[in-house]
Amino acid sequence: MKLNHLFRRHRSGSEPAAEVSSVARGRREWDDRYAGLARGKRNWQLAALGLLGVDGLLAAGFIHLASQSRITPFVVEVDRIGQAVAFGPAEQLRKTDERLIRYQLNLFIRDVRSVFSDAEVQKTVINRAYGHAKDGALGLLNDYFKKSNPFLREAEGTVAVQVQSVLRLSAASWQVQWRETQIAQGGRIVSETSWQAVLGVELTPPETTDMLLVNPLGLYVTEINWTQTL
Repeated sequence: MKLNHLFRRHRSGSEPAAEVSSVARGRREWDDRYAGLARGKRNWQLAALGLLGVDGLLAAGFIHLASQSRITPFVVEVDRIGQAVAFGPAEQLRKTDERLIRYQLNLFIRDVRSVFSDAEVQKTVINRAYGHAKDGALGLLNDYFKKSNPFLREAEGTVAVQVQSVLRLSAASWQVQWRETQIAQGGRIVSETSWQAVLGVELTPPETTDMLLVNPLGLYVTEINWTQTL
C-alpha cells in the first residue's frame, strides 16, 4: 500500500510539468508560424514599395523624353522629273571641311554687300544672309540695311562684290578681303573700293528641317568688323 501511494504521488507530481512543457511548445510553434507570416508580409510590402519607386522613375523618364521634340531631317535625292530615287536620314557632319566654311563666308559677304537690279534677287540674298547671322552680327546687319537700303540704291546702279581671300585667324574668327565695283545704269564703272572684315563664327548643327534648309552647315557669323582699305 505504501509503494502504491508513492507511485500515485510521483505520477501526480509529473503531470503538471508535462502539461506546462506541452503548452510552451505549442505557444512557440504558434509564435514562430505567425512571426514567419509577419516577416513575409513585411518583405512583400518592401518589394512592392521598391517596384512602385522604379515604376515612378520610369514614368518620369518617359514623360521627359516625350516632352522633348526630336526631329530627324531626311535627305531625298530626286531625278530630273522629280521622282525620289534615294532617301535617308541626314547624318551630322563629324568635321566640317574648311573649304565649305570659306565658301559660306564668301557667299555671306557677297549677299550682304551686293546690290542687284532685280528686287526679288536682292530679297533672296538678304534673307540668306540673315539665315547665317546671329548675336552681334545680326544687330550690325539691321543697322547697315537701315542706313544703306539696297532696294533704294538699285536706282543708282548695282554693286558687284568679288571676294579675294578668306583666311582663318583663330578657331572662331576669319578674315575676308573683297573688292566692290559700283556700276551705273548704263554699265559705266563709277568706283572700285577694297574692303576687309574680321568675322566671328560659330558652328551649331541644325536640329530642325527648316534650319537644315536655310543653313545646312550650321555656320553662323556672330561678329562683324569691316573697314575700307587702300
